[in-house]
Amino acid sequence: MTRCVFFVCSRLVVPGLLAVLTLSCLSGVSRGDEMPISQASFSGSLVQPGEGDGEILRRFEVEFFHKGTEHFFLVNDDVRAGCPWPDCFGLTGPSVPADRVQPHLVYPFDGTVYLLGLPPLMVSLPSDIEPGATWEQAGWQMTAVEPQSLDNAPAWIIEARERRGRQQTLTIDAATGTLLRGEADVFMGQGDQFRLTIARTALKPLPLESAAAMPELQSQLLTLQTALKRRPDAHGSELSQRQVEDVMSGIAQLTRLATGTPLEDLVRRIRVDAEQQQKRLASAASRANELMNSPAPDFSLTLVGGGKLDASALKGKTVVLHFWDYRDAPLSEPYGQTGYLEFLFSQKKKMNVEVVGVSTNPDLQTPENLGRGRRSARKLSEFMNLTYPIGHDDGALLEAFGDPRDAKGQLPLWIVLNSDGKVVHYHAGFYEVDAAQGLKELEAILSGLLKDAANK
Repeated sequence: MTRCVFFVCSRLVVPGLLAVLTLSCLSGVSRGDEMPISQASFSGSLVQPGEGDGEILRRFEVEFFHKGTEHFFLVNDDVRAGCPWPDCFGLTGPSVPADRVQPHLVYPFDGTVYLLGLPPLMVSLPSDIEPGATWEQAGWQMTAVEPQSLDNAPAWIIEARERRGRQQTLTIDAATGTLLRGEADVFMGQGDQFRLTIARTALKPLPLESAAAMPELQSQLLTLQTALKRRPDAHGSELSQRQVEDVMSGIAQLTRLATGTPLEDLVRRIRVDAEQQQKRLASAASRANELMNSPAPDFSLTLVGGGKLDASALKGKTVVLHFWDYRDAPLSEPYGQTGYLEFLFSQKKKMNVEVVGVSTNPDLQTPENLGRGRRSARKLSEFMNLTYPIGHDDGALLEAFGDPRDAKGQLPLWIVLNSDGKVVHYHAGFYEVDAAQGLKELEAILSGLLKDAANK
């Protein structure tokens, strides 16, 4: 199940020395400094149209807390296949920059992983709203249709349309601008249309003790999210060594702050995931230590463009072996890292550095699909303008080095061999990409090897 969280906070008005706290989403005025934060709960579904009401593909839940002009959300998507925890929370609302993570689901369909944005949880209604009024918000053209009453609360029906043709129908609380109900078009696959629905199911104040911890807890979570430096289109759960260390350095404080709050389950999920990733990284480090300075196994690869590449042809060179599936579809991360690898190769190839892509596409392991697997690799190579060779074998080379997936890790796997043909680097998973320097960690390793070779 997915839960999303929103924070609803008060405004502080100070006429002279008198502080009056008001909470717009709740009726009445709080007592002094004991004003509660309200928690709005939502539930929703991703639906594939069909007979009757269609087939529900994914259910999710949302919790929402609103504080002044800040609106903090938490989306708990499907734990295994949905939105990973680093991307399931953040700030949302009309004033939040477009490059910030926004509420969304992650859903795999027909071999491709899609990020499906939820309807806006907060809409800025014009002060002079009337039927037919139009305005823009976050790239959507909003049109007021008619006023309505929902659960005895005044509301507005809003039609939203995006330039690519997507549409949403929203029921918005007229007093607060918060979402009461929403339905959105979603497209996946070859233009297949789906429906995303969400509705508010409850509204209640948080206990004062829980509400008191929320601002600092929210701030600490956002600080951690920023420190992780995830890509806006990230959908994988794997973290780097640095990212795991960042999580673990602050998890004790997060746990203390989250105790007794609606975010306690999120922080517990963060801790469990980080501990599991520590074990994965430790396994990779152990394998790296076993391989370090050992001779690389002999190998012979069949190149997807024709011909063979034997280990003997790489003798005396510094070699990067990049194990990945090299498929042109679905085109998802980390395919972009092949571009950075190509850039690094173009810089280093005159220095006796060779890069070899080793495809792990299962199609290449079966005679009936062999041609398809080779075509797929060639298409990717052409699309990314790769000049380094891509080959494949029967999987023996990856097995000899140690498939990280056997220890719950992920591909790609990066192996660096020095000019003596010995293993000097083993890295499973993504590299963090530096905006200015690309694959900074790998570049530093190669530069160090070349410097050592020059000093011999």
